[in-house]
Amino acid sequence: MYYDAHTHYMAQTEGVTQINNVLANYTNPSFALYRSVGMHPWHLDDWHNQWHQLETAAPHPNVLAIGECGLDKVTHTPWALQTEVFTKQVLLAQSLQKPLIIHCVRAYSEVASILQKAGVHIPVVFHGFSKGMNVATPLLQKGYTLSFGAHLLHKNSNTAMVLQQTPDELFLLETDDADVPIQMIYKQAAEIRKTTEDAIILQVAKNFKKLFGVS
Repeated sequence: MYYDAHTHYMAQTEGVTQINNVLANYTNPSFALYRSVGMHPWHLDDWHNQWHQLETAAPHPNVLAIGECGLDKVTHTPWALQTEVFTKQVLLAQSLQKPLIIHCVRAYSEVASILQKAGVHIPVVFHGFSKGMNVATPLLQKGYTLSFGAHLLHKNSNTAMVLQQTPDELFLLETDDADVPIQMIYKQAAEIRKTTEDAIILQVAKNFKKLFGVS
């Protein structure tokens, strides 16, 4: 069984357990499958209405995480609004004891500061991680999980070097919005970590189940 920690593609693939990310209309999709629900910093125009929907959907048992949510210094969304909405979601995740899936662009120190101020003691996943060890090291030191996707397909990238040095228990794999099969990412991860694909499958399954509380 392959585990895809974060995807925007709702179609199910045989042999793959995935967390489908829902960014809006949280109460509409069927909750027969695993979901994460969150308010993305790109899409906060109607955030009050979104927030009420999110609060309603978030407690559902098949909602495994809150997110993706976070901070983004490239988007046009006002910074004060981003920080307010992100903080609310951090507190919601903490109250529900559900993991956070973080979207972060050029704001790692600011995200870490909010998490620290909130006294976060739930799992935190930085999804689509594509930075170098200078960014990864302080996150890993705090016990946060890094989730790697299609950036791994660039073998000599900083991302590949980070995956090589990430502790076994602190990484996941994902497709996000990339039109590639999760199996390809697993194969690449095995090459990068100089191990077998079966070993990667077993490790990611262990990490996924522990982090998201599924059997």
